[in-house]
Amino acid sequence: MAMPLIEINDSALHRPPASEEIQLIHDAIILPLTLVVVERNRRELDRKARALRSIFAKAAAIVMLQIKADLTTNTKVLIRKGITVCLDNSSSGNVSYRYNCRGFEAAAAFSHEYIRNEINRRISAYNADIFTKDASARSIINRI
Repeated sequence: MAMPLIEINDSALHRPPASEEIQLIHDAIILPLTLVVVERNRRELDRKARALRSIFAKAAAIVMLQIKADLTTNTKVLIRKGITVCLDNSSSGNVSYRYNCRGFEAAAAFSHEYIRNEINRRISAYNADIFTKDASARSIINRI
């Protein structure tokens, strides 16, 4: 089925993404990478026998649950807004992603150092949330 000409010629369809949409694209790139790092760290915690291991493992589980929830919400909004994001290529110092926002296509490149710093910043923010929302954290811990 063909798209109506009115929609093809609609200039709003091909305008660059707004700042909110740029943030959605950024989150679509960073959140999955953050989740991988937290999962890897949790597996490492599970392998080591330490006195506080269970506390750290539960904290990692809480962070993973919140990242997954944020990732699900972000993905739903991206779909609703007609935005797609995919890995373009990776060079020695940068990782490039392509995105399509209502017909407007562009690329975004990030250095490995930027990605690493952003992942650490996100993990720190999620960890801080655990201790500022202690009542909700307790209910999550009880489910784990």
